[in-house]
Amino acid sequence: MAWHTVKDAQALTGKSRRTLYRDMAKGLLSWGFQGNGQRCIETSELLRVYGELKDVAQPEAEKVAHSGTPQNDTILAELTALRTEVHQLRDTLHRLEPTSPSKPSWWQKLLAWSSRRDR
Repeated sequence: MAWHTVKDAQALTGKSRRTLYRDMAKGLLSWGFQGNGQRCIETSELLRVYGELKDVAQPEAEKVAHSGTPQNDTILAELTALRTEVHQLRDTLHRLEPTSPSKPSWWQKLLAWSSRRDR
């Protein structure tokens, strides 16, 4: 039979961690060590001491909507509309931002300097 950690044994039996450790300390529940030093309990011991074990539910697989379903079509339409709106808002923002005056080139600075000097 399989060996279970204390956490797994909790899920299988529905007993608290404290109860499991107390029963191990009293000698009611036999246990061993895993390679990493954790206590482990064999399935047959859990059955002997606590009776029938609970079914540990497996997580259900996610239901994925396929393309072409009404739910996906609605979400895609909304996504497209939001992207269009963001693009329009960015364009508006760029048009409203004040443009900084361009810096004069080196030759414009030279001409301005020489014209001031000639005065």
